[in-house]
Amino acid sequence: MQKICANDWCKTSFEITQDDLDFYEKISSVFAGKKEMIPPPTKCPECRFQRRMVWRREHALIGRTCSDCKRHIISVHSEDAPYPVYCLKCWWSDRWDPTSFGRDVDLERPFMEQFGELLRVVPQIAMMNDEGVASENCEYCQDFAFGKNCYLITGAWELQDCYYCDYNCLKSRLLFDCSSTHFSEMAYGCMASQRLFRCAFLRHCESCSDCLFGIELKGCKNCIGCIGLRQKEFCIFNQQYSKGEYHYQLAALHLDSHNGIEVMKKRFEHWILAFPRKYAHLEHCENCLGDDLFNCKDTLGFQEDGAEYCKFIIHGDSPKNCYDVSQTGRCEWCCEGCTPDHSYMTHFTTWCWKDKYVLYSDNCHNSQHLFGCIGVKRRQYCILNKQYTKDAYERLVGRIIDRMRKDGEWGEFFPMSLSPYCYNETNAQESFSLTREEALRRGLKWRDTNPKLLKPQTYRIPDAIQNVPDTILDEVLACERCGKNYKILAQELAFYRDMSLPIPHSCYECRYAERLRYRNPRRLWT
Repeated sequence: MQKICANDWCKTSFEITQDDLDFYEKISSVFAGKKEMIPPPTKCPECRFQRRMVWRREHALIGRTCSDCKRHIISVHSEDAPYPVYCLKCWWSDRWDPTSFGRDVDLERPFMEQFGELLRVVPQIAMMNDEGVASENCEYCQDFAFGKNCYLITGAWELQDCYYCDYNCLKSRLLFDCSSTHFSEMAYGCMASQRLFRCAFLRHCESCSDCLFGIELKGCKNCIGCIGLRQKEFCIFNQQYSKGEYHYQLAALHLDSHNGIEVMKKRFEHWILAFPRKYAHLEHCENCLGDDLFNCKDTLGFQEDGAEYCKFIIHGDSPKNCYDVSQTGRCEWCCEGCTPDHSYMTHFTTWCWKDKYVLYSDNCHNSQHLFGCIGVKRRQYCILNKQYTKDAYERLVGRIIDRMRKDGEWGEFFPMSLSPYCYNETNAQESFSLTREEALRRGLKWRDTNPKLLKPQTYRIPDAIQNVPDTILDEVLACERCGKNYKILAQELAFYRDMSLPIPHSCYECRYAERLRYRNPRRLWT
């Protein structure tokens, strides 16, 4: 059946199939002997994705104080956040009890209103990573695990000595400014690629070494500006050269200089317009729709590996039978989740890991049978962080769902207005850009940049990397695009010198935004 998106600013037509209805029936739970059916969505897939992404903020990191130990920390939560923010050590400790914030449910009021009140008092974790447990020296990474010596990484795991990377980078070393790059070493500015060595500015490439500016290369070495080649070496713009001619042409391009790289970027983007492009990147997939899917089966989604029987999923590792989940890992039978991980039958959740039968909850872990909880760990049968017996829990959940149906809340994800973040600092702004006025009109928060916090750059960056002195490490640079200040780290400088790449003239956020320009939109056309 066809439906019209309920958002006034959208009104897009979208389809609900019989398979969709069967899925919602299967994931509906029984409470006190009554099956509480989850209804089909009222909003289109894109609006549902936008609604989830306002609950992820990872590129706008803030220095602030831990509300518990008072130590200076880095956080995704601003100093002026209305709720307490704890550092990782304090948040995971047993010194505080999330159920101490528990409260009774008022069935005379909307449930989301009460959840929002709880959200303003329960401590939030500063950043989500496993620093000090399975990661070492990775304190400045968000949604990150199993790493060592990494800095400003988001949505990645099993990395070492990597900097400024994002979504689905994994099992790699010495990556800088990369996205979705796997099993690689010494790569810069690469996207959706794997098994690279000493490469820069590659997209959808595999098993390449010493290549720069390439798209859909496989098994290539020493290639520059090439597209669609297989098992080639010493090629420039798809033209074959001898080894000596290749290195002569390489030197003439001056790719060790900022000016040379910028000229090459423009030349390469013009060059690729002459080539047909693959309709989608589906590797080892069966009956799948979407883009950047690997080893998937019966799935509609984007940037997924190992998904089976899933729909409307984005960024994940091996989900099974899931709908509308984003940034997920090894979940089964989950619906409408922002960063669920290793969970089963959890619906309408944010940052809930290793849970079962959890609904409408935020940042709850190793728990089961929760409804409307925040920050709960190793518990069961809690509502609004208050402990109940099994029978009392099931009876009350049924009554809450009745009230939520009346208010149009049941089957809907959290309202965007409940997000603790300002819209322009969330991942939603990346795919669904709004102006300040549009965001405020929809009841969303917004943060303006304070120009007084920006310092002008007084240092002139040498054009070629071989002319850059060590003293650049002491300089405060200003982004050519947004004006924000940034610094060059010692590890960064060593990498650029080793790779013969110039110092970037923009901050890491703008470099990330530039990579986003090259990512296909997460939508399909017929």
